[in-house]
Amino acid sequence: MNRIINTLGFLLIGIILPFQLFAGDHYVESAKSIPPKSQISRLKVFIEGNNVDFDYIRRNVRFVDFVNAPKGSDVHVIVTRNRTGGGGINYILNFYTKQLSQIGDITLNCISSPGDTDDVVRACMTRTLKLGLMPYVNETRDGDTVDILYTKNEERSDTTSTMEDPWNQWVFRIDANGWFNLEESIKKLNYSFNVRADKVSEQYKIRVSYYMRDKIEEIENDGEWLTSNNKHKSGNAESVYSLSESWSAGVFLSYFQSTYWNTRYSYDFKPAIEYNFFPWDISDKKRFTVSYFAGLEMKDYYETTIFDKNAENLWEQNLKINFEVIQPWGEIETRLEGSTYFHDLSKNSVTFSSDLSIRIIQGLSVNFNFGAQNVHNQLYLPAEEVSLEDVLLGNKKLPSTFQLWGGMGIRIQFGSLYNNVVNNRL
Repeated sequence: MNRIINTLGFLLIGIILPFQLFAGDHYVESAKSIPPKSQISRLKVFIEGNNVDFDYIRRNVRFVDFVNAPKGSDVHVIVTRNRTGGGGINYILNFYTKQLSQIGDITLNCISSPGDTDDVVRACMTRTLKLGLMPYVNETRDGDTVDILYTKNEERSDTTSTMEDPWNQWVFRIDANGWFNLEESIKKLNYSFNVRADKVSEQYKIRVSYYMRDKIEEIENDGEWLTSNNKHKSGNAESVYSLSESWSAGVFLSYFQSTYWNTRYSYDFKPAIEYNFFPWDISDKKRFTVSYFAGLEMKDYYETTIFDKNAENLWEQNLKINFEVIQPWGEIETRLEGSTYFHDLSKNSVTFSSDLSIRIIQGLSVNFNFGAQNVHNQLYLPAEEVSLEDVLLGNKKLPSTFQLWGGMGIRIQFGSLYNNVVNNRL
């Protein structure tokens, strides 16, 4: 009997001991893989972007230090934005870090409604910023001094009711603007009107818009008044459908009228297809799209053109390439567009433009913008010579085979790294 018990004991030891040794080693290895608490005492944050109220954020986020340059920060926050289907703005807060690699990069959203005031928007953005900073603060020695306050009204129901939308996702916007400038010998009056309707979902996007502008200018010259009346009208209707994660297709209808462009009316119908090399859910960070348009243009002119045309129907094709990247080192957006008419490929235009902003070193950044256009498709130019009066008043488009534009800027900043203090006196 004792021999049987001893045998069973040795068997149990032989089975349990290796398992315990393996489990112990595995536990030790797992414990070693957990990164230790960071030696950072207080989190340093650099934030940048459009529509960011930095003073408000510094007043209401007191558990971090805001710094003036990304190089001296532990977390770099870039705020970008996209318009939502409901007419509001989705502010995307992108959190980048190299010092706290165990947390990594984070992206959070702050969505505003069309009627939200600036105060509501900045409060939403600040609250989202606080939530995004929490994982990083937790890894600092100051993390033990920060807590979260829960402010939900407990009397509210936890169930979310589905609200009926009487507008069926349609959003309408109307803009009307006007200004005048009166002097003894110069009178100027400008007014414009714009109306737009949008319906946006994950699967499709519909937009209908109309725009008109009237620019009136009178100049006295030797007792005579020279009058200029530059009229512009345009309308667009477009429908874009998502075919897959990268492919989209659409149909575009447009109307155009302009005295400056010698166009009494122009009706366009162009189907289009687009491909995005990056997923659309990261389009706020990087985008690389190629789109192709082809269709019919029906035109009627105020004056007989240089090709002896009062009206004509034209088949045109367009190819557009757009590349955009927004990263902590800066941002770049490059656009290339080419168009040509099917009946004569020599009647074409190519437009290139680029905006580039780069951080060179701490406190030094440069930005460039450049554009060039090669023009050989000015079929609308009037045959009659443009008068000096029309040139000075900007009444008519002049012939040109090219156009160039560009600029550059530099920013240098040095001094104290920290900028937590807000002082708006005077």
